[in-house]
Amino acid sequence: MSKRTMPAVPSIDDMAAAIEANLRRMETDEDFRHELVEGHTSGNPMVLGPRLPTPEEWAQLQVKGAQDNAAKWLARTTKPKKNFKLEALKATSQARYHASMEKVLRDKVWEGGMGLVDESETMAIIEKRGSGAYSQGVADRVPKITRRVKELYSERLALAAAVDALPVSTDAEREAKVIANIRGLKAIGEKRRKA
Repeated sequence: MSKRTMPAVPSIDDMAAAIEANLRRMETDEDFRHELVEGHTSGNPMVLGPRLPTPEEWAQLQVKGAQDNAAKWLARTTKPKKNFKLEALKATSQARYHASMEKVLRDKVWEGGMGLVDESETMAIIEKRGSGAYSQGVADRVPKITRRVKELYSERLALAAAVDALPVSTDAEREAKVIANIRGLKAIGEKRRKA
């Protein structure tokens, strides 16, 4: 989609269409794909390097982020701001899972299971495993993370191209660009879940 056909604040469907159009263009226009993968020195924004890290670099950044933040994860997990048991039992939490767990909710298995949870036991297990359980868990999944990132890579490049094509002259245009990016990410997620 070009700037002229994109609404001021694109919908998820608009972003999905823009991503699909850019994916098709990437398949047939090697210069366009090269600009996205390697960067370009013209236009706004000027991208001197790759638009996104490679899938392998991306996966390693996720692992490094998990390792660097493992202690913070442990501190936050063992000192939650809200009671996870009460939050899990809220109707809104149940609604999020309703579509995929209709039978479980209908039979009240979720409420019964959460009613049996001992919060102090849960925290003791987390503390015993330590921050390494989190960071090692992410590190152990490098092949899975890399595979998923490779699956997403072209779509993320296509989204980047669609978002980069949006105007940024005013605050409203810059805000619309942020919303467009969020909606584009949602469109990618919806497409993946339907596949």
